[in-house]
Amino acid sequence: MRLRFGILGPVQMWQDGEPVHLGAAKQRLLLACLLLQPNRPVSIERLFVALWEDRPPKSALPNVRSYVNLLRRRLDDHRLRARPPGYSLTVCPGELDVLEFRESLRHGREAMARSDHAEGLRHFTAALGLWRGGAAEDVPHTVGVAAQFDALEEQRFLAVEEAARARLALGRYGEVIGGLRETLALRPTRERLWGHLMVALYRTGDVAGALTVYGEAREALNRHLGIEPGPELAELHHLMLNRDPRLAGPVIGWRHRRTACPRPRRPSRR
Repeated sequence: MRLRFGILGPVQMWQDGEPVHLGAAKQRLLLACLLLQPNRPVSIERLFVALWEDRPPKSALPNVRSYVNLLRRRLDDHRLRARPPGYSLTVCPGELDVLEFRESLRHGREAMARSDHAEGLRHFTAALGLWRGGAAEDVPHTVGVAAQFDALEEQRFLAVEEAARARLALGRYGEVIGGLRETLALRPTRERLWGHLMVALYRTGDVAGALTVYGEAREALNRHLGIEPGPELAELHHLMLNRDPRLAGPVIGWRHRRTACPRPRRPSRR
């Protein structure tokens, strides 16, 4: 029996290519919690916090055991085992989308570090192709798992930024503009994406459009975070105002400033 697991989108499991019905939200959340730490034991206490936050019911332990037993019926006997201080789910290579995503992201960064932009883009495209929606978007993002799901989303948008950087380095300016605008509509505080959009417009000859985008970025950062653009974006704007010949060269490097707009926490479904 071939198994595959996914949390880069709705929590999902496939057997021999066919989707498996995973039951109620708490059972899917328990599976997601185990998949965040594949091949390592997840403590009972951590599962309690993931499923019920700070208010586990008196029946929490038998409920967890019930969810585990239901999952076991859909898995090989050896896959999901009790391992102190909790349970461990065995995942083999090629079975979990998040592990493949991280591996592709790592290979892409290595390729970019040696200026192999085409190879980097290939890996970033493969990494982003694994996403089917938001991280575990069909289960509650309780305090026990929210930070880890948010970290996955951050890695996703870092991959978007790197893919755009690779395309710019390859001279594929026109093809990134639409995608960057769509992403910025969802994540308007990503300064690197604003910078990539400015460079793409500038290098396609739309200097006025590039300068307008800087104003849009400044307004978005002020509205969402109450800050001004960072020094890299401000420098890029200055270079464009002066039609600096350096803009014809490689894309300016960026020191990453974490300005991701915090998303409102979704209420738990108890």
